[in-house]
Amino acid sequence: MVSALGALVSCSSPSNESKVNGGGGNGNGSSGNSGIVVDPTPNPTAGGTGSPPPETDVTVVITADNAYGFGYGTATNIVNYFGGVENISSEDIFSCPIGKGPETYTVPAAKANAGAYLYIVGYADKSTTQGVIAKFFRDGAAPVFTGTGPWQGCATGIDFDPGTGGPSLEVINQQIATCNAGQMDPATTSGGWVSTAQSSNGRVVFGEDNSTERDQPVVGNEFKIACDIDPAAHWMWFDWEPNRSSGSAFLWPGGAGNPTKDFLIFRLGAESIPEPPPK
Repeated sequence: MVSALGALVSCSSPSNESKVNGGGGNGNGSSGNSGIVVDPTPNPTAGGTGSPPPETDVTVVITADNAYGFGYGTATNIVNYFGGVENISSEDIFSCPIGKGPETYTVPAAKANAGAYLYIVGYADKSTTQGVIAKFFRDGAAPVFTGTGPWQGCATGIDFDPGTGGPSLEVINQQIATCNAGQMDPATTSGGWVSTAQSSNGRVVFGEDNSTERDQPVVGNEFKIACDIDPAAHWMWFDWEPNRSSGSAFLWPGGAGNPTKDFLIFRLGAESIPEPPPK
C-alpha cells in the first residue's frame, strides 16, 4: 500500500468521515488518498489515435452521485486506476472544502500517460439523482471537462450500489472488452459503446453545468453546485431511454431491478485532450 500511495498525490482534506471507499481503487475514500491499481498485463500499443500525451502531471477534481473511479489506459483495458469513492450523503457529493465533497488528485505524468484513453467509472444508488462531474487539467493546457467533447459510454448492466465496494479493476477491464465486442444484451445494457447521438441502445447524456444552485431536484436542474469544479463542467450520465420525451436521465426512474443499466464506463480519446504549448 505504501508504494501504491506513493504513486498518487491527493490534495483532498480528510474532513468527511461518511464517505465509503469502493473496492476498485484500494484507497481511502474519506480522505481522497485513494490508491492506484496497476493492471499486470497492459497493452500500450492499443488504443486511439492522436499525439502522445505530454510529460506533465494531471490535476483532477471529481465527484459523483454516487460513486466513481477514474483511470488511464488503452482501447482494451485500464492500466492505472484511481479512486473507488462512494458518496453516501449530499455533503459527500457537493460540499466545500475539497475532500468533504469533491476530491482532488494529482496524477503523475507517467501514470496519466499509460495509454490513449481517459476513463471514468460510475454507479449510483436507487434514489433521487445520479451523475458524475469532473475537471482534468495539465499546467498550461486547456482543461478537460465531463459533459463536453466526444465522450463514449457503455452501460454494463452489472448493478452495484454504494456500500458494495463497486467493481474491481479486473471486472472493469472484462467489461471494457465486452463493450468493445459490441454484442451485449440491449435489454439490460447499452449493447456496446454509445456516443451522445441518439440510438436504440441509449446514449451518453450531458446535463446542466456547474453554475446553478437548487433546492429540490427538477428536470434540467437536478444538482447543487459541486465545490471547486468550474462552471463550464457539465454533469454526465447514460440515458437508457432511446427516445426520451420527458423526465431526466439524472433522476432515478423508480421501479425494480436495474432500469438505468449501470455500472457505467465512460471514456475520452487522447486526441481530444488538449496539450500544453511547446516550451
